[in-house]
Amino acid sequence: AKTRAALSLSGTNMLEVIARPYRIGDAAMVPVEEADPFGFWLVEMEANCKGLTSYYIDGALVAVTGYELLWSGVAYAFALVNRPLCSGAGKELATAVKTRIIELMQTDKLHRVQATCHVTDRAAAVFLRATGYRQESRIVRGAPDGTDLFMFAIIGSA
Repeated sequence: AKTRAALSLSGTNMLEVIARPYRIGDAAMVPVEEADPFGFWLVEMEANCKGLTSYYIDGALVAVTGYELLWSGVAYAFALVNRPLCSGAGKELATAVKTRIIELMQTDKLHRVQATCHVTDRAAAVFLRATGYRQESRIVRGAPDGTDLFMFAIIGSA
């Protein structure tokens, strides 16, 4: 299923954020700021994650999202975002991601979707809030590198 969110830059050009089913290798094409902390995450993600979705703006791949089921009804979500390509389009991308999360919560019977970001990554925290997540807590030394994380969650009724 394709999800579309309209995007207007400087009030004149109309672009769209288009969500499409994930294709193997899409995540490797999204440059991210931090290295794979485990060295095998990409392979594991493609093999085990659900709801994998690729997002495009003006034909360019700008983000990949998905989730891993922790236990029945509870998922841990992630987003890989090409920040330079999304500059000025964050709200529209967040709208498309939020639409997809709501869809997945209903179809996959999820009542909680959670995500984390480093406490120093303000842009990621803003993006998570824009996609409907609520900040719940600070996880002290919760990242692979021993730094602190913020925990966010979307609570549904499934």
